[in-house]
Amino acid sequence: MSVYKHGISTSRRATNLAIPVTSDGCLQCVIGTAPVNLAEDPYDTVNKPFVFHNKQAAIAGLGYSTDFKSYTLCQSMYATFDVFGVAPLIMINVLDPKRHVKAELSKELDVEGGKVLIPETGILLDKLSIASTGDSEKEYKPDEDYVASFNADGSVTVAIVNTGAAAAEKKLKATFAQIDPSMVTYEDIIGSYDVKTKKKTGMELIGRVYPKFGIVPSLLLAPGWSHIPAVNLALNAKAQLISSLFTAKVISDLDTTAGKADGMEGVKEYKDKNAYSDRNTILVWPLVGVDEHKYYYSAQMAAHMEYLAANNGSVPSQSPSNKDIKITGLYTADGEEIDLEMDEANDYLNACGVVTAINVSGWKCWGNNTAAYPSSNDPIDRWINIVTIFDYIENNFKLSFFSKVDDLTNYRLVDEVVSGYNMQLNGLQGSDDIAGGEIVFDHDENPISQILDGHIVFHTRIGGYAPAEYIENVFEFDPTITEAALKGGDE
Repeated sequence: MSVYKHGISTSRRATNLAIPVTSDGCLQCVIGTAPVNLAEDPYDTVNKPFVFHNKQAAIAGLGYSTDFKSYTLCQSMYATFDVFGVAPLIMINVLDPKRHVKAELSKELDVEGGKVLIPETGILLDKLSIASTGDSEKEYKPDEDYVASFNADGSVTVAIVNTGAAAAEKKLKATFAQIDPSMVTYEDIIGSYDVKTKKKTGMELIGRVYPKFGIVPSLLLAPGWSHIPAVNLALNAKAQLISSLFTAKVISDLDTTAGKADGMEGVKEYKDKNAYSDRNTILVWPLVGVDEHKYYYSAQMAAHMEYLAANNGSVPSQSPSNKDIKITGLYTADGEEIDLEMDEANDYLNACGVVTAINVSGWKCWGNNTAAYPSSNDPIDRWINIVTIFDYIENNFKLSFFSKVDDLTNYRLVDEVVSGYNMQLNGLQGSDDIAGGEIVFDHDENPISQILDGHIVFHTRIGGYAPAEYIENVFEFDPTITEAALKGGDE
């Protein structure tokens, strides 16, 4: 029977998430753990790179939880999609629902309102069974006798089908297996290559991103793991050469647990002792708070840098320092709040190549130096914005002219490279992303013997802009100005 409408009504539509701004000049590649039991296919989530362009896709692909300590990839999902609204996001999950699993558990639960609530999280639905209690235990059939689904907090509700065999039950026995993120080790994050199976895991998969998706990872990070020195060193090794072509930068955290870099006074000593000193490393301290969440600064910093690039034509030439970092506080790993004054941030952190945050008319990212400072004062090693723009320019050269590899070494080839790349450099100069640049083919660098051996050399010079890290204005009292003002009042 059709409904005769007469009156007034309202309806609701689910809120559409904001469409992220996109960037291809400062792309994050994050390695960590995800609540894969919540994913559409939990067993197709392990040790393979994913590229997500919005949070809905990330949730479907890897699951999502606000338990950021257990599920470290969710820190970057939140910072990237919720806080900064930027995309895409490259992710590699190492939590394996076949290996990282707790022992099977059984519980007797009350049926209330035709439903059973299983309060545990991490449950693999395909490993869940529902049965009657008592001596004559009977196992019920999913989708026929009951329907299991996840709640927002990751727990499971089992709805009893009122026409099924379990409809009259007052108690039911639930048997289930759960993923266990505590079983994941830093060795899983670093990964390996198995010669027998020909399979790569963890960071070894970073090199698969470009061949599979055609995008270049620019920022490598592992929030919740990079504070382990071995993970930081492994990330830096990968950043040197990705897919045999590209270079990247690493964003790493310092360990803020008790007895380590838990206070600003101990940051330099801990940094120096644990080899956080590479020009490829952007080192951040401590953890950050965003509303009720506390998580590693590297997740926030990477999203921040991708956001800056996305709003600058995808060119990562801007310094991240003194820009809004969108946090609400600073914390140690133990949850202790940290209050930093500007001179403390300067003297204890920026002075030894560590980026932090300060609250001056709102929270700002604070620091321009890579981890190579103060060991190196060379602008190409020291300044974050110069290091990242050089990576961008070098990687773009490889992308632009890879098609010329194996072409005939003639004047046309040389002219196409020189003319084409000078146009790109002129464009970057015109937009003030660099001070200037020029590529040349120098005959002195290309002897005929080398050319006949199939090797040609181009030479590019680039001038970048250092950040105006210290602006000074000298004020003085000038009595002559006062005197002139008084004389001007004479009749």
